[in-house]
Amino acid sequence: MKPNLPPALGDVGQLLLGIVFMSFGICLISAVHLGTTPISSLPWALSKISGLTFGTTTFLCNIVFLCIQILLLRKEFSKLNFLQIPLVFLFSLCTDFWMWFLSGIHSDSYWLLLLLSLVGNAFLALGVAFEIRSKSIPLPGEGLVIAVSVVSRQPFYRIKIGNDVTMVVLAAILGWFFLNEIYGIREGTVISAFLVGILVKFISKFLDRIWPIK
Repeated sequence: MKPNLPPALGDVGQLLLGIVFMSFGICLISAVHLGTTPISSLPWALSKISGLTFGTTTFLCNIVFLCIQILLLRKEFSKLNFLQIPLVFLFSLCTDFWMWFLSGIHSDSYWLLLLLSLVGNAFLALGVAFEIRSKSIPLPGEGLVIAVSVVSRQPFYRIKIGNDVTMVVLAAILGWFFLNEIYGIREGTVISAFLVGILVKFISKFLDRIWPIK
């Protein structure tokens, strides 16, 4: 049976599902220590450096992303975009919960950890698909990419790639300077960079079949 929800409720429901699945996917990828996702590489490194939780540094980084949006868009920045704050607060709470939930993951098997990382990418892609389908206010990380795309008049995908590379480079520099290592950037980071976008396309098509958007 296909879900039959009112449009407004359906949008909120899909957004919440997106937040839950995205946060779980990112935490699962990060918890196996084969490299976190590109967009989370900076808060992951800052968490290790500062001793703050992953959720806390995720929230703080996203507040900075929101401030940059305001500086870039100025008068074009809609007040509705301040709704990004409660959204990323919820996302950060979910992040800390999932990191606690997954804290017991330990294995000497590289292939098992790699498999768990791939499963995390699948959950992340599922969350992104739900977020896109909700057609709601984006999280600040994506909002920043949109803002830069608007101001620079460059395609979203190009700015997205540049943003991910920037996050990874900053994380690498901070890790090397404060931890004497490039922390959290490994093969899992590269896999996530290429795999999530592909999975989002397939999952979105599947969701369109079982849960069509009205």
